[in-house]
Amino acid sequence: MSESTHFIGIGGIGVSALAQLAQGRGVRVSGSDSSADPASNAALARLIENGAVYSRGHRADNIAEDVTLVIATAAVGNDNPEIAAARARDIRIVSRAEYLGELMSAHAGPKIAVAGTHGKTTTTAMIGVMLQQAGLDPTVFVGAEVAQLGGNVRIGSSTGPFVAEACEAYDSFLHLHPDIAVITNVEADHLDHYGTEEGVFAAFERFLLGIAKNGSIVACGDDSGVARLMERLSGRLAKRPVIYSIERDDADVMAYGEPTGPTPLFIFGEPGKEILTRVRLQVPGLHNIKNALAAATTGILLGVDYPLISAGLAEFHGAERRQEVLGEIEVEGGSALVMDDYAHHPTEIRATMAALRGAYAKRRLIVAFQPHLYSRTRDFLSDFAESLSHADLLVVTDVYAARELPITGVDAEAIIRLARELKPGLDAHYIPDRHEIPAWLSGQLLPGDLVVSMGAGDIREQGEELVNREAKVKVAL
Repeated sequence: MSESTHFIGIGGIGVSALAQLAQGRGVRVSGSDSSADPASNAALARLIENGAVYSRGHRADNIAEDVTLVIATAAVGNDNPEIAAARARDIRIVSRAEYLGELMSAHAGPKIAVAGTHGKTTTTAMIGVMLQQAGLDPTVFVGAEVAQLGGNVRIGSSTGPFVAEACEAYDSFLHLHPDIAVITNVEADHLDHYGTEEGVFAAFERFLLGIAKNGSIVACGDDSGVARLMERLSGRLAKRPVIYSIERDDADVMAYGEPTGPTPLFIFGEPGKEILTRVRLQVPGLHNIKNALAAATTGILLGVDYPLISAGLAEFHGAERRQEVLGEIEVEGGSALVMDDYAHHPTEIRATMAALRGAYAKRRLIVAFQPHLYSRTRDFLSDFAESLSHADLLVVTDVYAARELPITGVDAEAIIRLARELKPGLDAHYIPDRHEIPAWLSGQLLPGDLVVSMGAGDIREQGEELVNREAKVKVAL
């Protein structure tokens, strides 16, 4: 009989990736989730199609008699009935982060972990697609569905590169000890866990000090947080970090170009060498040029030829919920484009909106934003108001609580109030019930508008509903 592993929180993007890898290696998979629906969760649907047993809701009897290992999402506590049942039977229980670390440590090929407060999903996906296109047969764990990788995980050869998104939440990335650690940026986030900005930086410091012996660090030279982190680590690293930049002349790898239009062109190379290579990206924005440069630098360290790096990056068409086009809909006198984006931190909102302004300069930008977590809303209230005030039309709905209980005095309407103070005359509206947003927006749309559902919760559903309620037309970017 094959090994049997149960995954608690199997509908989550990280746990489902691990379950798919286990299933691909012949492990019998079962799992539970409080609310995941296979009809709307592609990873869960793949698992069930390939034989996984799925239970909606957490119950002790979900742990079958033959289960020998339980993988648990960080969102469940010790009072979870499945955790209690596994403990009562002395079944080994490990966290999602621990299990990913074990898989990475056991892998024979080069190991790459992509960390950073922002951009790690896209950068991980870019590296994965680039290495796939170059024929290196990578294994890739990424925090989103990526069509070119076959989903949120790609199972490659045992000796090919192992690329994993390294999430800092709950210290998860401290279980990873890669040969190459990519750092896109560093700033305060997840303060419900870390408490202070200092706690965030201390965690990133521990992560980088834990890379494999003789491992390399690929660091963004344009981010002040990364610069601060490198200063903290001065004299304590085995090797000098490899710096990539679009601004610094002393960087190890540089990019030159302007992020204009939906498919920006840039040139990258190593100063002092006569090799310069052009890349035409299929995703817009300066932040995506930086993400691509991080991927290119990683490719250089792995010995990938420049033309293969360029071709691989040009083939990347984006990840789900990252400036994803949901459709174009008819409005009186023309059409409007509807997109979805995962941005849920003020810095991500600014980057996404700047990219959309650059790519679709002639369109009116309408943002329907759902705050994610009461603690994050409290901690970054003024920054949320400032970043969102740059929309032409702003809608904010109630906070997506996720794992949290409401915090007294914290509400989403405060974002609207403060945004109007910062930008008098701003066309901003608070719609508490997100289900009312599609109908309301339908009455506001003008020809040429760009509507973006934005946030890390379930606001995407409102973007999809807006598309579904109107007659679809051909998407014209």
